[in-house]
Amino acid sequence: MLSMFTATLQSLGQTKILLKTNTTSNPISVTAINPPSNGVIVIWKSNTSLANDNNWKAVHAFSTSKQKSAELPIKPKTGERAFFKLSWQQIALPDRLVWIPPGEFRMGSPNNEAGRFKDEGPVHSAFVPHGFWMERYEITQQRFRNIMGNNPSSTEFRSDLPVNRVTWYEAVQFCEKLTKSSRSNGELPLGYVYRLPTETEWEYACRAGTNNAYSYGNSIDTLSEYGWWAKNSGNQPEPVGKLKPNPWGLYDMHGNLFEWCFDSYKAYPGGKAFSSTGNMKVLRGGAYYCPSNILRSACRAESQEPNYRWILAGFRVVLAPQIGQTNN
Repeated sequence: MLSMFTATLQSLGQTKILLKTNTTSNPISVTAINPPSNGVIVIWKSNTSLANDNNWKAVHAFSTSKQKSAELPIKPKTGERAFFKLSWQQIALPDRLVWIPPGEFRMGSPNNEAGRFKDEGPVHSAFVPHGFWMERYEITQQRFRNIMGNNPSSTEFRSDLPVNRVTWYEAVQFCEKLTKSSRSNGELPLGYVYRLPTETEWEYACRAGTNNAYSYGNSIDTLSEYGWWAKNSGNQPEPVGKLKPNPWGLYDMHGNLFEWCFDSYKAYPGGKAFSSTGNMKVLRGGAYYCPSNILRSACRAESQEPNYRWILAGFRVVLAPQIGQTNN
């Protein structure tokens, strides 16, 4: 049974939750209709009593100044009982954040993709069940120093260079501090935090609706228009945002620096992995020093220990539900 219950942080007038059914692969969806013209809507879900606030989890959000509505596809389990409510905050999010809609995509690479590695398969259907925001650029030395008070990079300081030599632990700490600062400034959507993207979120955002080796196509002839790699970099990190973005407006998803993901490295279901220790953290995207095949959307090369300080490692962050609240 799916039920709707609307509760608001501030008065929303005629704003309501709409539950729809259709004949697509995701037959049920939830969205807010008639929202205010600014601010952020968060949709919450509970499978138990409406009376206990601790039962509610943020499962979707969008900026109403950019989207008049934003559907949340849901896949209820047989016999599941679910309730939904919404909240609204009159806040504006930074322009450096790109909103990513929920959706399903084909994750991994087919056996015939040139330059693939064994841990990229099998290709499987992956579902991102929530709207979230991703940083348009890799985190720069200036932003890292502003939040963390230091700059671990291997290069001399430059404000627009992506920070490198960052450990996974430092990237997580950056996210925690950014969350705390944004919350204290009244700039954080309820139920959302800054964190590292999951590996699924990262590949979904990198592909941006495409199924090619790269977000722009399959040929390496135009790779240098989108990514810094062994053939076009100065053998060091390059300033963020100088090349073309992917179809969703994200820069340097191919190359420049590897980007830490939240996940521990492991094989896909039914697949193979290069390490089975569970102690490695996923890095994605390739770097300025890499050959072209390492920059492919599906490539999982170079997972590392979370305390490893590597000149090729940087990161970007997402504004999303907390880990543990990301499944519908």
